[in-house]
Amino acid sequence: MASGSGSERGWRAGVEVVFERWGHFVYRQRWASLLVSLVVTGWLVSFLPGVKVDNSTESFLLPDDPAAIAYNDFRDQFGRDDRVLLAVEMPELWSLEGLARLRELHEAIEHEVPYVVEVESLINARVTRGDETGLVVEELLETWPESPAEVAEIRDYALANPLYRNAFLSADGRVAAIAITPETYTTLALSDDTLSGFDDAATDRDPNAPVFLTAEEGDAVIRALLELVDRFEGPELELHLAGALAVTYRINVGMTRDFAMFMPVTLALMCLVLAVLFRRIGGVILPMLVVVLSLVATLGAMVWLEIPGSTAVQILPVFLLTVGVCDAVHILAIVYRKRMEGASQEEAVAQSLGHSGLAVLMTSVTTAAGMVSFATAEMAAVRHLGVLAPIGILLAFVYTMVLLPALMAIFPVPPPRRGSIAKGVFPLEGFLVRTGRFAVRHPVRILLPTSLLIGIAVLGALQTSFSHNGLSWFPEDDWLVRGSAAIDDSLGGSVTLDIVLDGGEPGAIYDPEILREIEGLGAEIENLAADPIVIGNQVSIVDIVKETHQALNENRPGMRRIPETRQAVAQELLLFENSGSDDTEEWVDGEYRLARLNLRVPFVDALVFPPFLEEVGELVERRMGDRVDHQVTGLMTLLSQIFGAVIVSMARSYVFAIAVITPLMMLLLGSLRRGLVSMIPNLLPIVSVLGVMGWLAQPLDTTTMLIGAMVIGIAVDDTIHFMHKFHRYFEESGDLEWSVDETLRTTGSALLFTTLVLAAGFSIFGLSEMTNIRIFGLLSAFAAVVAFLSDLLVAPALLAVVEGLRSRRGKERSPP
Repeated sequence: MASGSGSERGWRAGVEVVFERWGHFVYRQRWASLLVSLVVTGWLVSFLPGVKVDNSTESFLLPDDPAAIAYNDFRDQFGRDDRVLLAVEMPELWSLEGLARLRELHEAIEHEVPYVVEVESLINARVTRGDETGLVVEELLETWPESPAEVAEIRDYALANPLYRNAFLSADGRVAAIAITPETYTTLALSDDTLSGFDDAATDRDPNAPVFLTAEEGDAVIRALLELVDRFEGPELELHLAGALAVTYRINVGMTRDFAMFMPVTLALMCLVLAVLFRRIGGVILPMLVVVLSLVATLGAMVWLEIPGSTAVQILPVFLLTVGVCDAVHILAIVYRKRMEGASQEEAVAQSLGHSGLAVLMTSVTTAAGMVSFATAEMAAVRHLGVLAPIGILLAFVYTMVLLPALMAIFPVPPPRRGSIAKGVFPLEGFLVRTGRFAVRHPVRILLPTSLLIGIAVLGALQTSFSHNGLSWFPEDDWLVRGSAAIDDSLGGSVTLDIVLDGGEPGAIYDPEILREIEGLGAEIENLAADPIVIGNQVSIVDIVKETHQALNENRPGMRRIPETRQAVAQELLLFENSGSDDTEEWVDGEYRLARLNLRVPFVDALVFPPFLEEVGELVERRMGDRVDHQVTGLMTLLSQIFGAVIVSMARSYVFAIAVITPLMMLLLGSLRRGLVSMIPNLLPIVSVLGVMGWLAQPLDTTTMLIGAMVIGIAVDDTIHFMHKFHRYFEESGDLEWSVDETLRTTGSALLFTTLVLAAGFSIFGLSEMTNIRIFGLLSAFAAVVAFLSDLLVAPALLAVVEGLRSRRGKERSPP
């Protein structure tokens, strides 16, 4: 064992020598190092003007996800299903003035909102009737009413028409709806470089197929609608907006607001912490230059890799700032100590890299390993984070090893003031040493309460639930939350479920039996739904068939049904199409081989969607069997898939991070036993966070799921710095207590202040208006503090038990 330890110590010592020589090299080539750093940074920053943000529902899934592929195929065939809904509430809706106000709003949307292909409301709702000339398809208000009696007649017709219910009008007739259908495809002229960002091969889409509406265009739709809402709303007119594009827009606005606030506040806090730690202007400016340049370089790489901003990527800037500052602090702390001990500037820089370079490298590798675990996620936004975060961590390490020493060579650290050595280098140094010494001398007093707390945390973790509900991220009085609630209550919701039925041959949908199956399927799904899922509205080609048949049979209500023969269905639909309406395009393909059943439900937590969709799938299979192929798709399926991806991604990332980091710890510390012992303090923050979430009934969602693997990487940083120095001193002296004292004397202050930087940086997220971001930040800050306390108290206590037991066994085996 001794020889093994010696060999392990030998390779670590060799690496430390390489880092020290590197410090001398960079110091002497300071200007060249600075120039290279600035050129690389400038090249990456040049990409920043092309940054994009995309938080659309479909962007959460990978391009090759079956649900995403099915949804894209559906949109290629039938267009967008995620209409934007605008609820119109006014006491005098059914009056000449009220209808005129509704028409004014309808026409304003048509003329002023960009990227809109269709606007539907009571103004242009379809009326299908028969007269002496045959079939007539016209608009409800094609002939404008001129008296209250005519308005009442229109109201009675609208309330009696089942196709209007929850589509254009609430069941009680008090709330009107305007449905806005955005363009399916982008109308912008995209360059070849832009198009290359769409992985058509991965989705099996034709490489020449049009590109779907971009996030920027979707935001422009909602922005224009909100401007109209502000203009039209008043004491007698209340407007509510909802829909997938509205949710995406609101998240994007929240992200932009947060980013504009987080960055300056984070930088100010870091400057404050660095000023307290180093008490010198250089100790603030130099590390901040390093981390800011590494951050903007990473953001440039994000644009270069054509990765859009998202709620997952939103955490990246603050995360990289904190990680980068921590790297710089560990180097600068040793530089100041060496200068205080009398070393020259070059020796101090070189020795600081020799002292902490390997530990900073390993912390960078393990932090990157924790983040790269997200690259295996089932969610596209999280996978993007798993790509970008390791790149940013690598850049922060390179800048710390190249730019920071060069800057310290150009702007030397001043020699210490006379008598300052006796006062200690950093604040609280003596307190940290005494705390570690207590843990070594009284390990049971530390480990027993820790074990009790772990048990409580595990019980809480077992109660952790999952969630994905973008509406819950915003305050209850937010326009999006209020609008979605109002539309859910009055119009049946804004989330769509589509079932595409394939008859297998052209004209199959003319078959009355298939049409009756579609009608029965819709009715059974409606009966299947249970609170909070309620089918607010359902539409299919069956509705056009039935209203056309009624119109051609003297408009008698009893004839609102499906014709008896295939030929009759075909003839009546031909008459409908010849009347000038193109409404069938939305519900069948041109060959009448495919048909679509569309259902609309409230916007609720995606947690409830998977079991409902499973029952729907079983129902469709049971009714249709082998006669008709089917595909369940729509916004609901995407939200359901995201929920499943949250669970799979979390489990996979946690396992991956632990599986990668544990061997790295063993390699660094030189033994299996030490590596396993060192992982205990690393896992405590995760257990603590999950325990807190469980006891507070805070579910894991697409944002909070990021905490675990990220915390593993961050917690390992402190452990590596502590364990690396401890085992170095312990192998030299064999004195456990002295080794812990020296470790905390040389590294403890840096650990304390990097923890303060991490906690302060993540706490900034607490200022977000989005609940998920606030919770993420506060829990991450809590995890950083737990990680520090684990290394300050639990690690020394464990070492006292493990190394003490090993020493006793060695003495028992020694010959007399």
